[in-house]
Amino acid sequence: MIKTILIFTYFWLFLLLTTVGLAFWLLLFLLGLTDLRTRFTQGIVQFWARHFLWVVGAKVQVEGVDRIPKEGRLCFISNHQSALDILCILGYSGRTPGFIAKRELVWAPILNLWMLVIHCVFIERKNPKKAIRAIEKGVEHVRRGYPMVIFPEGTRSRDGKVHEFKPGSLKLATRSNAIVIPVTIQGTWEVYEKSGRFQPGTVRIVFHPPINTALLSQEERRLLPGVVQKIVESGFL
Repeated sequence: MIKTILIFTYFWLFLLLTTVGLAFWLLLFLLGLTDLRTRFTQGIVQFWARHFLWVVGAKVQVEGVDRIPKEGRLCFISNHQSALDILCILGYSGRTPGFIAKRELVWAPILNLWMLVIHCVFIERKNPKKAIRAIEKGVEHVRRGYPMVIFPEGTRSRDGKVHEFKPGSLKLATRSNAIVIPVTIQGTWEVYEKSGRFQPGTVRIVFHPPINTALLSQEERRLLPGVVQKIVESGFL
């Protein structure tokens, strides 16, 4: 437990240091240096994600990065074992995708600013109208070329297994005609969620071949959650 407390303390202290990076990002924004700002964001977010996974003792194995398209509207569709899953995709996808986050995180100091930088969307699940508007915002992000991450199970797994991908959970991807990248994440549950404490362990990330939703029929789009779930499950050892 002491190790876990120290790691969380370190996390927030390290995050505090990144305010320097936020200041530099703002300068690049004001100067209109879009390409440099994008490279800077990707570099610092990737370093932060990989560094924190190393700190918690995760030995990361990655497969299929070469399958990720260099261009296009992208949505990473992943199973959800742990809060560490977000770091896995941020650290090893070669992109800085945003994700759908619970509304409460909008008040998390410093972290909320970085989430806005990578185009995260805050959702209030108990308010259907606001939830729909949040999904629409995510669709707009993807259409503008900002990748997004979707966890179709709706919540973290409590047993490490993949649970049903909810019907309609990929509407953000299909409505934006995105290229879907199925992602299998294995091991993050054992590293943290299983005991509620950080434990060293091996984490596997598998990026599967892309699916271009723009080429799918209406029926294929309807069946897409089940299809992607089977692909994600196939990545487990």
